[in-house]
This record gives sequence, C-alpha cells and structure tokens, in this order.
Amino acid sequence: MPTFSVSSLKNYLSQDKTYSVSAHKNNWDNLTLSEKEAAAIKLADLDAHPTFPRKKLFSWKIFTMTFLGLWLIVVTIIASVALAVDVDVNPDLVAKLKMANTALDRLKLLPKDSDWLFDFTTQAKYTFSPGGVVNANAATFPATVGNGMTMAMLNLGPCSMLPPHLHPRASNYVVAVSGTTATYMIMENGARTVSETLTPGKMTIFPEGSIHTMMNTGCENAQLVSALSSDDSGTTNLANSLFSLPSDIVGAVLGESATQLNATDAIIPAVGTGSNAGPEACLARCHAQGKMIKRTW
Repeated sequence: MPTFSVSSLKNYLSQDKTYSVSAHKNNWDNLTLSEKEAAAIKLADLDAHPTFPRKKLFSWKIFTMTFLGLWLIVVTIIASVALAVDVDVNPDLVAKLKMANTALDRLKLLPKDSDWLFDFTTQAKYTFSPGGVVNANAATFPATVGNGMTMAMLNLGPCSMLPPHLHPRASNYVVAVSGTTATYMIMENGARTVSETLTPGKMTIFPEGSIHTMMNTGCENAQLVSALSSDDSGTTNLANSLFSLPSDIVGAVLGESATQLNATDAIIPAVGTGSNAGPEACLARCHAQGKMIKRTW
C-alpha cells in the first residue's frame, strides 16, 4: 500500500465530499487502523482520478505554436542564405569533373543529354519582383566546369537595380535583351565613372574586379544576358561587405556614430536574389503613370 503523510491525507480527505470523517471530528488520531487504510486507498484513488483541476505544466498548444514559430524563422534564414549565394547542386560531381584528366573524361561524367541543358526560367532566382540574377556556373550547372565561363540572366523589374558590386575572378560582358538599363562602372581609385544606357542589342563591359551597378530606368521589366570569364566568378556586394567589417572601422570611414551605423546597416537590403528596388523617385513616377508592369516570360 502507498505511504502518505498525515498532512497529505487530511488535505485530500477535506476536499473529498464522498468520504465523511465528520464522525471522528477530523481527528486523524481517532481513526482506527482499518479506517486509516481505507483513507490511504481513497487517497491513492483520488491521486489517480482527481476531482479538482490541476495546473498543467505542459501545453501541447503552446509547444506547437512555439515550434512552428521557430521553424518558420529557421526556414526564412536558410532560404535567405540559400538565395544569397549559388549553392552546389552536385558537389561530388563537380569535384570529379575538376579532377578529370581530359575533356573526354569529363564527358563520361556527364552521360545524359539533360546534363548539358540549363533552364534559367525554372530557377528560384528567376523573378522580376523586384528582380534576380540567375547564374549558370560550376555550382548550378556542372557542365560549365573546365569551360572557363559563366552565363547569367539578369532580370530587373520596374525601377529595380543590381546594387554596386564586383566580380573578383572574372570580367563581365552584359548585353540588353529588353527594356532600358543605366549602368555605371569604376575600375579603380582615380578612374572616372563610365556610364552607359543599354537598350536591346547594346552591350557594355565590366573588367575583372571593377565596381559596377545597373538600374532599370523604365516602368516595364528589363532583361539582360551576362557572360563572365570564369565558371566561378564570385560576387561581392559593396555595402553588405563594408558593414561586415568592425563597426569602429566602418564608423571611421563613413564618419558616423554607432547609432548612425546601426540605422544605416538596418536599411541595407540583403543580397537575396541579387536585385533590390531602386530609387523612390523612379517608383513614384511609374506608379503615377500606372505603368508598374511586371510581365513574366
């Protein structure tokens, strides 16, 4: 039989309306041994089937809501990071292709016709809201390994832009397919800013390591094709990279206080799909004209 304290028995018995101890005036000492045993059994039954509510220390509802909230946060972070850089679709295959002695050896590692086809339009970054950069390179398209080149599709929605960036390992040739795109390029300290306006059929060059940016100045989508002289060109966004440095260094460069730095850092767009919304003046102009057209093709 379970062992219980006298106080526990008295507390339970005083709350149990079905077990009367009034005849004994609630005096435990006046109970006989058999009555004490009966009380202990009753206490065990009450403990297993309580007649009054108990405070729950665990709630499935709270647990589920908390879990789902954390899960959404993690998924959002992972998705953001995944879009920010090109993730290897088949790192083992890329490693084998890089170790192959000859082009024929590489060909044997790509035996299917589908291994040689890349569809820009089915990639996650293919968007015009606000825009996106889709790269066919060693990470996303293993057939490019050993061919020394990346092809990219640049999509810019109305007033969207590619923020100032550089490619540390490749020169960049860009030709316009549709829309009107303004481009700006600086090769190094002391060099002038080269600016161009690209309309369909026109091209410009951004030499390796040069800082460049481009913006769709129109109210319709713009699309460009970009060729880079490496299958692993890399991309460095200037603003995001600058604010990754120690804050005291960044503050000294920009002449800003810690509070000002935090405020500026908070409004720098994430790398995301490679594109972000452009100046408010352009957006307002397109809205006023009712020409915020976002075709998908």
